[in-house]
Amino acid sequence: MVINFNRILEVSGLKFIFRMDDLGLWDETLVRLEFSPANLLASSINYQLTYHRERGGEWWDISCIIFWDNSPVGIWPLTVSKGDSGEISLSSHGLLVAPPRFIRDCPSRTRKKILTSCLDAVNKMAAELGLMHWGSRVNFSGSYELSQWHLESMARGAICSVKHDLYIDLRASLSEIKSNFRRSYRSLVSPDRSLWTIEIVDGRGGLGAWNEFQELHLKVSGRRTRSEKTWILQYEAIVSGEGFLIALRNSNGAMVGGGYFICSIHEGFYAVGAYDRDLFDQPLGHIVQWQAITELKKRGCIHYYLGDRCYQGDSVPPTQKELSIAHFKEGFAMNVYPSFSFNHPVFS
Repeated sequence: MVINFNRILEVSGLKFIFRMDDLGLWDETLVRLEFSPANLLASSINYQLTYHRERGGEWWDISCIIFWDNSPVGIWPLTVSKGDSGEISLSSHGLLVAPPRFIRDCPSRTRKKILTSCLDAVNKMAAELGLMHWGSRVNFSGSYELSQWHLESMARGAICSVKHDLYIDLRASLSEIKSNFRRSYRSLVSPDRSLWTIEIVDGRGGLGAWNEFQELHLKVSGRRTRSEKTWILQYEAIVSGEGFLIALRNSNGAMVGGGYFICSIHEGFYAVGAYDRDLFDQPLGHIVQWQAITELKKRGCIHYYLGDRCYQGDSVPPTQKELSIAHFKEGFAMNVYPSFSFNHPVFS
């Protein structure tokens, strides 16, 4: 693949530095964003890139820090990949292309100009890559208005579809959060201390517990779903303060369930869970979710993103397992926010 991404971005009117050329500046800008999603943490990006590269193909991270008047005003997660069979994709580390995120005091006029330049740039990339279309997605960002990316994409002929995201507003009190749970869940989230012990693994001597969680995941899955390296990267995120593990042990001290969560200064995200199949009639997942909510509040997060709420009528019908997981998560959610996916035509 011989494409000068630097030239395309510059011709489109963007002033930028690639993330890989200044990792420290990416982190510094991330904490200044108006809304800082957990999946833009360096540890999360590194995990996603490693995961996808190990599954095959080539991946180029062209994420960039965007400048205006010689100062960083935003970040844009962007990747290009080429599969083993030659298919080429534009994405944000494996997800649909995300719009740039801006710092709190970036003027609206500046944002609009940058967003226009970003759409121009990704269209040029898609054209040079020989694509007929590309996809993007706008998730919740703390605002309830339609984004400028949304409106400009529609003006350029994109086709929009709606998805549903589950959130908990962590600014509410724990009692208010609990009152919004599905009624049948409310009595299940407090553990019976004679049966279960809760351990929060935050990096201080927690490698042994993390290895136990990995083995539990293997036992539940029946096979290794990813490499040892990805598990190491997730543990390093725990050590750096960007994640934690909620582990549940039985009266004998054996780990019977757990959940791994990542968190930025604004958002927590449920990344991985594993629960002993022999205890599926026990509320292990409910207890872990409640403890995670408590921990995220302690860390100062303001939103907890539980994941998608898929429906049978979605444009890509979910599996029965995906519907079951979504139903479980919905029982904890305080809010269901729309997210918008776009299919963009490519103009030469």
